[in-house]
Amino acid sequence: MARRLEKLHADFGRWCMVWGLSRLAREADIQFADDLGMALGRCDPRSGRIVLNGVLLAPENETLLAETLCHEAAHIVAHLRYGPRIAEHGPEWQEYMTKAGFQPRPVIPIGEVAGMAPRAESGPRPRVRR
Repeated sequence: MARRLEKLHADFGRWCMVWGLSRLAREADIQFADDLGMALGRCDPRSGRIVLNGVLLAPENETLLAETLCHEAAHIVAHLRYGPRIAEHGPEWQEYMTKAGFQPRPVIPIGEVAGMAPRAESGPRPRVRR
């Protein structure tokens, strides 16, 4: 587990360098929580706080963990670069996801998340949000 988290922090630092915002790697507050429901992550662009769903720590979710951290960090960078009035998953956010090497996708199929059961709901909603 410690080795995976070290790699994750190294990847985060690399993305921040690519984005031209290396200070974010030092200043961001990255945490894990088990009470995010169907959300894989959340961020507060003003404080640099990123909270990731604890389900992402499962070994089967290693790639998704990196993608979700990048997803949330890209929100912070887009906010810092373009201001608060941009679309949540608009072209500014997509730019930073792409620069980091990820496909910009706001939601993912729930089947891609190991250990997360779909909610019992009527109608189609087989995705989790970020």
